[in-house]
Amino acid sequence: MRTTTSTNISLQPPSESTTPQQPHQSNIDWKYQFQQYGAAFVVAVISFVALSVYLFYRRGYYDLYIANKVFAGVATVLIGIVILIGPGSRFFSFPDHYVQYRKELGIMAFFLALTHSIVSFFFLQDKFPVQKFLSADWWPFIFGLTATIILITIFFISNNRAMMVLGREKWWRLQYWGVRLAFAFILLHVFIMKWSGWVKWYQIGGSKELVHPEWPGAGLLVGWFMVLVVFIRLAEFVGPRFGRAACYISAVVLPFIYIATFWWGRQFIE
Repeated sequence: MRTTTSTNISLQPPSESTTPQQPHQSNIDWKYQFQQYGAAFVVAVISFVALSVYLFYRRGYYDLYIANKVFAGVATVLIGIVILIGPGSRFFSFPDHYVQYRKELGIMAFFLALTHSIVSFFFLQDKFPVQKFLSADWWPFIFGLTATIILITIFFISNNRAMMVLGREKWWRLQYWGVRLAFAFILLHVFIMKWSGWVKWYQIGGSKELVHPEWPGAGLLVGWFMVLVVFIRLAEFVGPRFGRAACYISAVVLPFIYIATFWWGRQFIE
């Protein structure tokens, strides 16, 4: 079993200095920042393209409505990855290298989620009318809006200046719990809005207007990933052994679920 300590920021507050504080000087290592954000951007682009191609072939067309689905799906996957990197680095050695990218992946997820919110509210009013947000079906909207507000807050405090003002321990806790609360609200947003459609797909397949109604929707695939993220984090909360076992189980179960889901969809081929 791995015995190295986590690379997360320590919860211990920085010690007080007895020397007068000098004005903070920002010396940005632009090469390092370019490498960090470049790597996160590449991951986001690859995920976006892969999900877009899948939906294009499933539906037979691609428009802003479909792209907006991809914005949401990729944002969710990136946040899930950010949440999983922590336990992964505690249980195994190979994720250590990726801990350094959590902030950048989170920021990419924030921009994608924000884009999804803006497009949904201002550019797809035929699909998401304001009246629907104010009706009895407003809970998905409330949960999605809450997640977006939390991500905006995390974004604006994701810098050294905010850490100095808030204090290292408080800043770390806001970051730690903020991203988990955002993921929880995204999960509620997605599952309340999509659950009935997912159950219907397993019963009768997708709409006959689709080129491949036997293929599951991208939201369903992302939804299963979210379930495994929650499973791993809850198992780790119970104990390190349970968390490690959950990682092994998930590595087998998630691919199996995807394969079984596509196999199940074959019965809907006409």
